[in-house]
Amino acid sequence: MVRSSSAPSLRTVFRGRRGSLLLAFLATEFAASVDGLSYGAVLPVAEELGGRELYSPALTAAGIVSIAFMAVGAFLYGRVGPRVQLWIATAVWLIGVGLTVTAPAMGFIVAGMAIRGVASGLMAGLGIGVISGLYSDSRERERALGLIAVMWVLPALVSPAVNAVVLSWLGWRATMVWPAVLFLAGRALLARNLRIVGPAPATAATRVRGAGAFVAVAVGIAGVQVAIASRSLVGLLAACGGIVLVLALPYRRAVRQTVPNRTRVHAAGWAFLLVCASYFGITTFIPLLSAHLIDPSGVIGAVLVALCPLAWGIVSGSGLGARLGAGTVALITAVTFPVAAGLLAVWVLTAPPPAPTSAIIPAAVAVLSGVAMGVAYPKVMTLAFDGFREEAGTTRAHGGVVLSLSENVGTAVGATLLTGLAAPLIISDTAAMAVLATAFALLLGGGWLTAARSTLWRPVEGGAD
Repeated sequence: MVRSSSAPSLRTVFRGRRGSLLLAFLATEFAASVDGLSYGAVLPVAEELGGRELYSPALTAAGIVSIAFMAVGAFLYGRVGPRVQLWIATAVWLIGVGLTVTAPAMGFIVAGMAIRGVASGLMAGLGIGVISGLYSDSRERERALGLIAVMWVLPALVSPAVNAVVLSWLGWRATMVWPAVLFLAGRALLARNLRIVGPAPATAATRVRGAGAFVAVAVGIAGVQVAIASRSLVGLLAACGGIVLVLALPYRRAVRQTVPNRTRVHAAGWAFLLVCASYFGITTFIPLLSAHLIDPSGVIGAVLVALCPLAWGIVSGSGLGARLGAGTVALITAVTFPVAAGLLAVWVLTAPPPAPTSAIIPAAVAVLSGVAMGVAYPKVMTLAFDGFREEAGTTRAHGGVVLSLSENVGTAVGATLLTGLAAPLIISDTAAMAVLATAFALLLGGGWLTAARSTLWRPVEGGAD
């Protein structure tokens, strides 16, 4: 089950022109992460904008709108090529940035973030599609994709300090501008290095695939968030039912229409959704429970939840997953995520009075979930493209779009839905918290029992999907 004792070296992954292109992608991911953190830090202190009731829509608008436009991203990749796709998306993004930076009211921030969401959707599939094509060797591909997670950890360490300085000296608008400059520099570097990518196949799709299904997924997730915001029992039940409907109907349809007859990519999409729902669900529980059981100020909870991406980044960046076979990774994730969720229930039921030792169990949960994410995240993306051929109008960007959609939906299920369910229960009583944590652990156990038996974890037969 163990594939190799060593992962490809960083020197191998960064060698030559493809290494320069990978470096450009990593720089862009770093800038995008910094940008997102900056907006989260700025909006609460932008007093002159008013419209506090629009704060939540301002933070979620980009993610929801991006889903609606993902299908267009895969189409652009095949029709005009990744460089033109990049500049189209960047032009739209600049419009959104201009609107948010000059916004006279919070409504303009929401509109600007929605336009940025359009830009994000237009970029869908480009990064994963290009990287999967550059690295034909699956271990090298996994090593390259694993480095992306590191670019999400570093900004969390650097950005808050820089934002604090800029915010105190120059104000909140400047705090929005400096990440945009960094982002543009990354995009320019990316455009320069994308010249090594060849033209799209002659069989590239001539139409946008599954556009209606993607819009339906976006509308469904928006509806779930509205239902959660009602903070009523009916609203929470409607949110749960809405997620089930989104997964059973438009999500399933979007995956199948984007990559028809590619069962391996379909399986990767569902597995990726479960990976993200597991990880973000657990990271949602930790700070909420910590604030109730250990430290009402939230400081300890913030430290605990920071262990999750730290462990994720270290494991992904080290290439540990590339040393392990697919079956081993399936076993690790199928055991670790449900056990971590189960430990949360144990923590709730056995939590001692607030003390330094009270954080031992949640710290272990945070590290376990980060390690599982670190091996599973790049592995699933890698396996999706084993034996992948660009034919019948299907490009690698279509596979990338399936993974991006699955990540967004999985994050919404794990973070948004569980936050809505957990918050009122945490306020009510300990037994209710334990029941929810136990139910989540059982759900993950059932989901991973099914996912671990997927054909995704088996070698490709016949050389192609």
